[in-house]
Amino acid sequence: MSTSLIVDFRHTFLGTGRSVKVCADVVTRGSFLTWIATFHMAPKVFEMTGCVCKADDESERNAVIWSIGQALDVRRFD
Repeated sequence: MSTSLIVDFRHTFLGTGRSVKVCADVVTRGSFLTWIATFHMAPKVFEMTGCVCKADDESERNAVIWSIGQALDVRRFD
């Protein structure tokens, strides 16, 4: 059985200190989480997809925030 949730948070980029608001739609199937994240960096809107397997003692929200944060930090948006 799967469930869905929405995770909103603010991400600060490591190198620049710039921050963006991120909204993610998440589908959970056990410990496997699939997400679609949307964020705005003027003048463009970006969308990313990904997935993460959460640890037993980790919340779904924290797993998604960590996964999206890692994806944002390695991607260039120049």
